[in-house]
Amino acid sequence: MAALRAAGDALGTHLFESGVLYSSSEPCPMCLAASYWARLPRLVFGATSDDVAATGFEDAQFYRELTRERELRLLREDPAGDDLRREAAGVLRAWADQQPAAPEPKY
Repeated sequence: MAALRAAGDALGTHLFESGVLYSSSEPCPMCLAASYWARLPRLVFGATSDDVAATGFEDAQFYRELTRERELRLLREDPAGDDLRREAAGVLRAWADQQPAAPEPKY
């Protein structure tokens, strides 16, 4: 994520649709998600998730957690009530309405 942020600062963009990210190991779920959000077409890594797990990092566990239904995850995730949901959705809609092109829904 730090590399993506630094590249974005240097290039004046947060999208890298023609970039390649090189990493010492398979990225953790957070860094992988950031790579998707940056629209990277390719990521090259050295050590695998198994190599990382062997040294005590929990990346593999986090990848497994993310495949579970929300109700079955170890971290309790509670949706807010309807009022807060409507307010939050309104903020997102206002942001989307300000974009130069209409965002494409990703369901």
